[in-house]
Amino acid sequence: MSQRRTEAFLLRLIVEDDQADPELWHGRVHHVGSGDEQVFRTLQEALTFIRYRCERSQKRQVPLDELPPPSSR
Repeated sequence: MSQRRTEAFLLRLIVEDDQADPELWHGRVHHVGSGDEQVFRTLQEALTFIRYRCERSQKRQVPLDELPPPSSR
């Protein structure tokens, strides 16, 4: 059975109102789980960062049945 996981990202787009070209924008993408951020100027740069973070998270993921039991305090 395949496992499912959720990755959360915050995407901030900055669109300058006074630009001659309304298609010009840039932004920042933030991976909530790691705190990593990347500035981007193209959609491709944002997607590259998202793919990279998802691949890294997948490699580090441990199945729930292999996690140690929670410690009691």
